[in-house]
Formats: sequence, structure tokens, C-alpha cells
Amino acid sequence: MVEARYLDQSQVQLFICIRKLKDVEYISKSDPFVEIFEKTSYEGKWSKLGQTEIIWNNLNPDFIRNFTLDYHFEEQKYLKFRVYDANDEQATLAKSVFIGEAECTLGEIVGSPGQQLIKTLKENSTGPSCGNIILRVEEINQSREKYSIEMEIEAKDLDDPRLIFNFCPFFYISRSLENGGSQRIYASDTQKGKNVTWQKFFKTIQELCNGDFCRPLFIEVYDNHYWSGNHELIGIAQFSLKAILEDGIKVFNLENPQKYGRQSKSCGKIIFKSLEIRKVYSFLEYISGGCQISLMIAVDFTSSNGDPNLSSSLHYLNPRISNQYEQALFSVADILLNYDSDKLVPIYGFGAEINRRVSHCFHMNSDPQDPNVYGLEGVMNAYKTSLRTVRLSGPTLFSQILERAVLDAEQANISQYNQQYYVLLILTDGDIHDMRETIDWIVRGSSAPLSIVIVGIGNDSFSKMITLDADDDPLIDSRGRRMERDIVQFVPFRDVGNSPSALAREVLAEIPREIVNFFSKRNITPNPSQRDKLEAKDQNNIKCNAPLDEEDKNIEPLHIYPYLAPKIEENQYQKIKVNLPENPSQISNSGSINISQYPQFAPSQIQNLPQQLPQVQSHAGLFSSIGNKLGFW
Repeated sequence: MVEARYLDQSQVQLFICIRKLKDVEYISKSDPFVEIFEKTSYEGKWSKLGQTEIIWNNLNPDFIRNFTLDYHFEEQKYLKFRVYDANDEQATLAKSVFIGEAECTLGEIVGSPGQQLIKTLKENSTGPSCGNIILRVEEINQSREKYSIEMEIEAKDLDDPRLIFNFCPFFYISRSLENGGSQRIYASDTQKGKNVTWQKFFKTIQELCNGDFCRPLFIEVYDNHYWSGNHELIGIAQFSLKAILEDGIKVFNLENPQKYGRQSKSCGKIIFKSLEIRKVYSFLEYISGGCQISLMIAVDFTSSNGDPNLSSSLHYLNPRISNQYEQALFSVADILLNYDSDKLVPIYGFGAEINRRVSHCFHMNSDPQDPNVYGLEGVMNAYKTSLRTVRLSGPTLFSQILERAVLDAEQANISQYNQQYYVLLILTDGDIHDMRETIDWIVRGSSAPLSIVIVGIGNDSFSKMITLDADDDPLIDSRGRRMERDIVQFVPFRDVGNSPSALAREVLAEIPREIVNFFSKRNITPNPSQRDKLEAKDQNNIKCNAPLDEEDKNIEPLHIYPYLAPKIEENQYQKIKVNLPENPSQISNSGSINISQYPQFAPSQIQNLPQQLPQVQSHAGLFSSIGNKLGFW
């Protein structure tokens, strides 16, 4: 008998909490963050999976940042958790205080009651307890179609516990877990006053409720006591996506059981000002639709790298082994050029003396008119040639390089039919001397189709580079404008063991997500792939070339539903009279639906609609079936 082998290839979300953490501060409380490592064999080497955010002044932190892990029943995955007290906002390890660590396997967590495991943190294997780390996992509900939700929440008539100082409310959103507990999944910004509107935020449906629209969710409003970390609870409200989307409930009373016990006394109102569900497209959908990634490169030629003629120099060209600049250039460019159709790469240098003048943005190919080189070979040759033709100088300035990259990205005129994204790779050996100007250009570039990858070469502290990374604190320019999105990724080469392949994985891991986020925020959806276009031409049963009459000008064309009918070509519509919603502008050409205006839209319909469309013989039939599904008629 032949036995079929079953492979469980689930994914789980890992949540982390700590209780009774050792306090290593003298005046305030510890400011903990956790590094997570994994390996797939007992003898293997640990590789860093990620790092939580810092929670300031807190000995019982619930970390918002969670981690997705592949789970295979037949494989062992080892996990290590190292807890530190942060001494700066960048969680620099060299400045942080190690508190304790714990190890386990993913199987231990999955097999524990309620899929929750508590481990003791210790500074060493024989040392005393430094606290308990609580590890929870929940299987991710895999769905072929993925959606995100954008929320804007406001509060009215909040109880103000302060008599003198400003009242500064913020909120957490938690989701209930299958083991009966709850887990925080979002922390808002802090506002001032009793009547406030917080910033809009995005969460995927999976992150928010794991695809279950009936799952209880909780919003907890606190008064922010930043310096002590003892935030004061104002009130808690329970809600669900079903209650908002299907039942049309948008206002929820806050209650404080700690203050008023079982008395039903309102501490204020939470109002869901707007809710919008959008389909989440994948990076590969944008690539298959023709989105191009354009690589730009900038290399540090300041004198701190050392004389290139000496073997101690970071720029020394050893005939037997590549230096770190060569390894970084090759590993990153080799991957990104796969997605660039013309393979032309503008490559710049900065911090070198050219014709007796220091330049902070010069063409490394020695062509004053055109900085482009062709392909990977052109990139490597330009680097080696520059070392023979320039004189290393200084100081280290980024602003001119960033200005060039941002302006190029802005001039790309991105649209639905012109999808292009730029990645600027900067290789540098130290910190910069134009921090203010650099931040200004990064903030401006955060609204352009641009990501910036900075690789630290050598052993400098790179403290300013960590600030530019802005994982926890968004950059603000000299005019007070906050960056629209995090576009900088910084990795010191030494932190990945000077491994080119590990470097490429580390610095490029966020690029697909950044590309999807950029186009999604601008309501730009993936274009049909070439294969889809060819298939559509063969499907004569759904083609109709009848033009619209003058009297039909007010009819919305079918392409306002691109994700419902991705293979229908533009301007091929069947004449048909339909009854659209009262406000059809709420259905956008991005494939999004503003649910707050249409409580009759059931979440189950939104989830299942694309895959449940019946086989149709004409556009009229397709349009009719869509209308029936959405309840328009």
C-alpha cells in the first residue's frame, strides 16, 4: 500500500508579553524590547527573526508587534527570546542592558494548553528569575483573497481625570483569542482633550480579527502618563466588525469597571467616523502587471574609508576576495535588476575630490551627461574604475544624493498605467554631517515612489543611520511635516555576519511591502498581466463592442469594479440600464468599498464575492450577477 504523506504547512502569529520583569533602572522603570531568533536544528546557528518595539517604563509589557512563523508538524523550530532595557529610542544593542533570555520550540507553544507558554527569563542558565515571558500563537486564517481595513476613530465627552495638566488620551485595540484571553494589536497616537479624533490607521482583516467578523474586539482608552508608564484607564468598549458593517452600529459607550464596578456608567463615547475595506494586492500582482523597479546606487568615497592602495582600506581591491563594498553592490543589485526591464542603473559617488573640487554627487562612470551603466557588470566596473580616478575626501553628506533620487522619483509621473518604483542603495562607512537636510529630503521622498536602503560598511557606530531608519519614531522635517511612510532601511554589514546573501535578505525584505503600500495608498491597482490580456482576447463569449448611446452617458462603466472583473478590457461594455447606489462615488476604481455608507454589505459577501461569481456569457450577465451579490437590485 502506498501511503500519502501529509504535510501541515500552516502559518501562525506569535504574540509576546512579559510579566514581573526585573527593573534595572534606578529612577524610572525598565524600557523593554525583545529580540527573537530562530533555527531549524539543534546544532544550527541562530538567525534573527525580528525585534519588538520598545515599551517605555513598563515591567509588564504587551508588545503590539507580532511575528508570522511557518509551522510544520514534522519539523522542529527552535526559538530564543532575549530581553533588553533600551537606553535610546533606536534600541541600540551596544547601549542597551541585557536583562534575560528564554528558549523554547514552536511545537512547545502550539502544544501548550490554549497555545500559550510561559517561560522564565534568566540572565544565565543558573541565574535567578528576571521575569516571565508569555508566548502565544494563533493559526492564521489563510484566504485566497485578502482585505485591509482603514479606520478613523474619534471620542466624545471623555472623563478627564486631570485637574491641572493636559488630558492626553490614546487607545489600544485588542482582539479576543481562541484560548479566552486577549491580545493587543494596535496602539494609537496620543491627542489632547476630551473630544478628539485620532489618526487614521490600516490593519489587515487577518491582523484585526483573523478573518472572523464576529470576533469580539476591545478598545481601551487611557490617559497617557508617559514618564511613569502608569497610564490611567478611562474606559473600555467592546465591538466587532459585524456590528459596525452589518448592523450599522457606529457609536459605543466606554465603561470603566475598575472605577465604577458593575454600574453602567458611561465614561465617554467611541465613534467609528469612517471604515473602508480594500482588497490587498500582492507584490507579484503588481510585477506581473508591468510594474518596474528602478535601481539607483550611491557609494561613499570619503577619506574615512582609508587609502584604497592599502590593504587596511575598506575600498582595497583584493584580487582574491571582494571587499565589503563589492559584496554589497553585487548581492543587492543582482536581485533588484531582475525586475528592471532596461537594466540601466544610475550610479553616483559622494565625498570624493574630482578635478580638485570635492563633489557630493558625481557620476561614477565618468560620463558627465549620463550616470547610467548597463547591468551588474557595468555596476561593478564603474566602482572599480572610480577608485582609480578619484581622490577620497569628505565630509559625508547625503542630501545631494537624496535630492537627485527624490526628484527622479517625483518626475516619474506615476499613474494607473505607468507603475514604476525606485530603490536607492547607499553604501557608507560612517555617520553624516547634514542630518537636518537629509531628514528633509527623506520626508519629501516618503510621498514619492521611492525606498532607500542604507548599508553600513565597517565598524562605525552608525547612530545617525539608526535614527534615519525611523522604525518607531517617524521623521519630521524642518517645516514640521511628518514622513508619510517609512522608506529607509538601514543594515550594518557586520550585523549579518558579513554575509552577502544574508545582507540581501535583510535589506530587501521590506521592499515588496513598501511597493504595495505606496500604490495602495494612491488607489493604484495592478494592471492585467500579459497572460490575462491574451486570455481575454480568446474569451469571445464575454466580448461586446457595442458603444454607449448618448442617453447612456450617465451609466458607470464596468471597470469601476476592477477586482471583480479583472479580465474585461476597457471600453468593452454591454449597454444595460442599472440602478446604482445612491452614492456610487463610494465605489472607487481602486477596488475599494466604503462600507460605512452601505450597512447592507455583509462581510461574508465581501470575502466570497470574487471567487463566487458564476460563469457568465456576456457583460450584461456579469454586471447583473455583481448587482445581485451586492444587493443593488
